[in-house]
Amino acid sequence: MRRLLLRTVRAAKPLVVSSAILRQPTRLSADVSSDYQARRHFSDYGKRRENDVVVVAIGWFGSQKRHLGKYCEAWQQLGAREVVCYTPSLPAMFFKGFCDREARRFLDTARRNLPCNADGSPPTKVIWHVFSQGGFTFFGSVLRQLLERPDELPDPELIENSSVVFDCGPCLRLTKEDAVVGVLTGLGGRDENFALNLYSKTPFKMIWDFGWTIYDSAHYSNWSAEVLDSFDRARFRSQYYLYTAEDKVIKTEAIVEFMERQKGLGSAVTARKWETGEHVQLLRRHQKEYTRTLSEIIGKTS
Repeated sequence: MRRLLLRTVRAAKPLVVSSAILRQPTRLSADVSSDYQARRHFSDYGKRRENDVVVVAIGWFGSQKRHLGKYCEAWQQLGAREVVCYTPSLPAMFFKGFCDREARRFLDTARRNLPCNADGSPPTKVIWHVFSQGGFTFFGSVLRQLLERPDELPDPELIENSSVVFDCGPCLRLTKEDAVVGVLTGLGGRDENFALNLYSKTPFKMIWDFGWTIYDSAHYSNWSAEVLDSFDRARFRSQYYLYTAEDKVIKTEAIVEFMERQKGLGSAVTARKWETGEHVQLLRRHQKEYTRTLSEIIGKTS
């Protein structure tokens, strides 16, 4: 089992996407170096973007490259200079050790591959687009690496003056109900109502609650607190929260609680709430309004 998990983690690669690569999808490779070579090959393709905003999108639990592709396209159509989309592996979502190692590899690749400013310095205009609690967990590991190993990893410009956009999250702490809906929708492709209905069945609920209690007390609780602490320490000046009243994975009240905490720390918080739409389905359900919101964000950043 351990060998299988190791192979899974090693197979998880950052997906570096540029406008040229999206127009030439067959040129994409699963290998990081091949992706980077393809990006370099097409670096002069088409008209140069007028702004210097780099977007880094981190997917949710169970997300795949095809899920993030539509967000990459949206950012590029809005004029982002470069878009990096990354889907964390499943082991990284369950185990802190896997997540930390994967975050280090992700940052090492970002340091070598992200476009630099004219003077050779790292990009100073970065938008992190983070999805759900799974994306926030991986994001927290990335931030901890940036905060605690600045000499080995990209310069602090990846945090300073950067903005973060949260899609359908995060919360201060997952409940047993939040977790079961997130896992079943992420792994099984089931909708939220199916997950809640299954959780209402006594045998399943007893097994899940017992397993989650052990996992939470032995592993997740401390890990979650560490992720939150890393984000608090990063002190992102501009934070945007996009969420829906119909979300059954991370409910509105939990997101509002998280936002209030950040306001108390002095961060500038902007919220956009939709009354309809399922978890991480806002772009599909409200494409025009969602894209307009991203356009406003990139306009304030560039």
